[in-house]
Amino acid sequence: MYLKAKVMTAILFLFCLAFNTSAQGRKDIKKYKIKSTTVVVTETNEGKDKTRTDSYQKFDNAGNAIEEVEYNKDGTFRKKESHKFNKNNDPVEDVIYDEKGNVKRKTLTEYNSNKDKTMETSYDGSGKMIEKVQHGYNANGDKAYELTSDDKGKVIKKSIYTYDKNGLRIEKRTTDGNGVVISVKKFTYEFN
Repeated sequence: MYLKAKVMTAILFLFCLAFNTSAQGRKDIKKYKIKSTTVVVTETNEGKDKTRTDSYQKFDNAGNAIEEVEYNKDGTFRKKESHKFNKNNDPVEDVIYDEKGNVKRKTLTEYNSNKDKTMETSYDGSGKMIEKVQHGYNANGDKAYELTSDDKGKVIKKSIYTYDKNGLRIEKRTTDGNGVVISVKKFTYEFN
């Protein structure tokens, strides 16, 4: 009975810790000048406590997460990402690393003068372009389309967004490079 209570307490503590950490927004991180956070987990199994690092985040002065590291339950590395931001706090570079610290994937993001995302270009670890996603907008500034191209510039996926007369998104239709429909997502709204 004692062991069961201790395990339940540990689970409740972990849940609260996870909720509390995710509740720390960029505003609080900036306000308190938090440079980094580390989440440490202690688990009890058969009366023995085992402590391990679960995750680590490093922040810039604006409260943006510039480095994120996650670990497996056995304490080994699971994933690492780094991020760079522009003066508007928009992500402009995202890098995913392997367990040896080598770049697996790097994505560069460009924005227009309205601060809308216009292009995302992804590269593999050797610097070879993998894909490019171009974003387009209608006259109201709503996202109108996304075009995904491969490394040779061939369109491999296209998403078109449709809006109603009030400017509410009502559909996202995605096709492959040949125009064959892959998916259709419909949006409905309830009003008071």
